Amino acid sequence: MSIKSGKTHLPHKSRHRTHSFQKSLTAPTLTLLTIGGVMGSGLFMASGLAIRLAGPAILLFFAVAALAMYLEISALAEMSVASPTPGSFLNYTHTVLGPGWTFVAGWIFWFSSVLTMSSEVTAASLFSRLWFPGISLWVWSLAYSVFIIAVNFVSVRGFGTVENIMAGIKTVAVLAFLAVGILAVTHVLPSTPSFVAPQGLASLTRHGGWLPEGWLHASPALLLVLFAYAGTGVIGLAAAETKNPTPTIAKAVRWTVFLIVVMYLGSITLILNLVPWNHMSSSVSPFVLAIRATRLPYAGLIMNFVLLFAVLSTMNAALYSNVRVLYGLSHAHQAPKVLGRLNAKGIPANAIWMSAGLLALTIILAYALPQKAYAYLVTATGFQAMFIWFMVLLTQLYYRPYLQKHHPSRLTYKLWGFPYTTYFVILVVFVGLIASPLAKGEAIGAMVGFSGIIVAWIVWMALRRQIIAADE
Repeated sequence: MSIKSGKTHLPHKSRHRTHSFQKSLTAPTLTLLTIGGVMGSGLFMASGLAIRLAGPAILLFFAVAALAMYLEISALAEMSVASPTPGSFLNYTHTVLGPGWTFVAGWIFWFSSVLTMSSEVTAASLFSRLWFPGISLWVWSLAYSVFIIAVNFVSVRGFGTVENIMAGIKTVAVLAFLAVGILAVTHVLPSTPSFVAPQGLASLTRHGGWLPEGWLHASPALLLVLFAYAGTGVIGLAAAETKNPTPTIAKAVRWTVFLIVVMYLGSITLILNLVPWNHMSSSVSPFVLAIRATRLPYAGLIMNFVLLFAVLSTMNAALYSNVRVLYGLSHAHQAPKVLGRLNAKGIPANAIWMSAGLLALTIILAYALPQKAYAYLVTATGFQAMFIWFMVLLTQLYYRPYLQKHHPSRLTYKLWGFPYTTYFVILVVFVGLIASPLAKGEAIGAMVGFSGIIVAWIVWMALRRQIIAADE
């Protein structure tokens, strides 16, 4: 694998494009947009499944994954600051790894984002059924899908406003959860006696120790935890629509990592203190279970409502991401040209409709397998999301030397510890992928995620001559 010389191969302009992206995103907006893309059902729903697998040792998993997330988003930011163009890391992949890797990574990024939307809308539907158990899961999935698609047809500034509101609500809600949880654990607030132990953190081990069922049983939880940190690609995808990309992206990375780490590790620690690990449910959020333990009036219902906004926010950010990936693929001659056209508002409308079409399959899954839809989707999504992390890191391994050789002045933001930190994250990702099929119920989702990657390579092999010819 060699570094290709020359310019980035994803063109910024095309005779098919008559409009341009709006450069209106600021550091606070980009921070909330990234938090919106990261903090979703992986934390609010899948964390319960992960806790059931690993027990209190899940704290170690979340700490390791937090470090991996920080390094991955820094690697992406390094490239995005140096070359803030539409298409995110796919531009850099094309430059240093060639069109084959770009094709596979781009389409898997898109498919992974659609799966993320699917898992989030399924989680939103599960939250809604807590209030209206008689309404079918697919009905909620359809309603929320229509809403999110409509939001993405507003202007970029309007989209950013809506996403800021939803991401802001869940950020404030999690911080409020931390405050209430601390008061409950310290017995300032009343709580369910059987849930909160008087020993504080020592209570974490009272149901079988830190690792109640062993490492082999716990290891599949790593993929679920990594999935909770996925969604960082928004940073790179929004670079072309950001004011002053270099300082804006750098600030957004710092703020995003700080807030995510505090909220994630704090929340999981409090949940384990408020609810025993073996009381977790596959249909009720661990946040709802934990807030119920405080015995505050209507607290569970209020938290459930906030979590609904939270997962819709992540779904919204996922749609924002995947349609811009389709835009980049189109301009790289790796997707139909029609997907690379912007409307008068600077929005890739055709790409939105294509993503909406695949999202419709989620509604069918929710109709056919209402009890298993989320578990299958979250594993498949996590598998492909980690493949995207791998591609970001692999690209950065080659793009750093490329920049040092051709554009050293652009390296104003650097991932520390390169290349060892990059290798570390790749190792964590591979451990998560290899361990995921070991858990009951996760093998099918892992097979779907792996099959998507194989299919993408097969399609590339069939179309590579036409794509390479168009690219020259």
